[in-house]
Amino acid sequence: MKVEVHLLFPFREELPEHPVHLDVPQGADVARALAALVARHPGLRERLYDAQGKIARHVAALVNGVSVQYKDGLRTPLADGDVLTLLPPLGGG
Repeated sequence: MKVEVHLLFPFREELPEHPVHLDVPQGADVARALAALVARHPGLRERLYDAQGKIARHVAALVNGVSVQYKDGLRTPLADGDVLTLLPPLGGG
């Protein structure tokens, strides 16, 4: 199935493609899509994962505009045509 991945600055600085179109197996979840993304673009590993190999706490993921925090986290299942958006840490005041 196909999933479209949108990465917001600064995550996409070094990517030659945007959005990224991934082919993932039927039933894949957000974690599987992130692994496929990093396999294609290894430079993202240090931006998306921590030293223990877990998704960094500052990375926010949305599926079709809804935070996975309000779903099943990184185990949120994906469907064909879904849009996965990765947001960097945001601050302000």
